[in-house]
Amino acid sequence: MIFVITIISVIAFALTNIFAKKAWQTFLSIIFAAIFLVSLGFITANDHYHYGMKKVTETTTQTLTSTANNKDMNILLYQPLGNGTEKIYLYKTNESQKKPKTTGTNHVTNIVKKNQTKSQLETKKTYWIYKNDTTKFWFKFTSKNHQLIKEKNIFNVQKDWLVLSTEQAKKLAKLVQENKTTMQSEAKSFIQNKVKAAMMQNPTMDQAAQQKIIQQATAEYQQLALAKIVTEVTK
Repeated sequence: MIFVITIISVIAFALTNIFAKKAWQTFLSIIFAAIFLVSLGFITANDHYHYGMKKVTETTTQTLTSTANNKDMNILLYQPLGNGTEKIYLYKTNESQKKPKTTGTNHVTNIVKKNQTKSQLETKKTYWIYKNDTTKFWFKFTSKNHQLIKEKNIFNVQKDWLVLSTEQAKKLAKLVQENKTTMQSEAKSFIQNKVKAAMMQNPTMDQAAQQKIIQQATAEYQQLALAKIVTEVTK
């Protein structure tokens, strides 16, 4: 509405000023000029100083799933920008999601917290919105409601998660494939030694207990082997 008043006042000022022949017509043109200047001041205050607006922060929490397609690894990927100080994160919030979402770059801050109890994304977005229906009525056409001020993404990841760049992830996949045969052989030997050591301590161990040892040894070897490759990838 303030925008409409501004347009009407400037037109009215022009008409009354052009055709003004009497004192009251001149006085009327001055009033229209004053209305124009006041309304223009309000528009400027709203546009530059967010007059009539207020800040609100909306917080959402989503579960994180691995960005990588490999089910054996939980990975959060990022893409460095420029000199690497700024990053775009690629993430998924459910298993059925085919393509990862990406974080923005304008007014966005990303934080990664490792060794958390849950893997989830907490997003805090702060916006400018109208203070009330009155300000919405007056400034509806001069300001943008729900305008983003800042966004903060907090990626909480558990201990077994890897945070890698897209290039590091490609290198990791390549090294895993190249060492696949060696890792299978080492895994077999590692598991056999674990089972053998457990049997020496408990010769009467039943099949179920042996299977549990095998599962634990398999997981342990995978972590050790992966950690070794990751060290090579990230060095």
